[in-house]
Amino acid sequence: MILAIDIGNTNIVIGCIRDEDILFVERLSTDSTKTVLEYAISFKNVLEMYRLDPADIHGSIISSVVPPVTNIVRDAAK
Repeated sequence: MILAIDIGNTNIVIGCIRDEDILFVERLSTDSTKTVLEYAISFKNVLEMYRLDPADIHGSIISSVVPPVTNIVRDAAK
């Protein structure tokens, strides 16, 4: 399963892809004041909503137009 993250100025769109199936797509607010832990909790909560185990994620893809948030989100996804 791949975790896809698109960081935009207003929203961060996250989704999971398994084989050719899109398992979910959700939006979170982009907030440059959030910490790595706050984003990690948000990602964990979304995965729990869809009953997905983070251990099943074997990679991620991040696209971003907000450089100050990119590394924070990357670390949160780890």
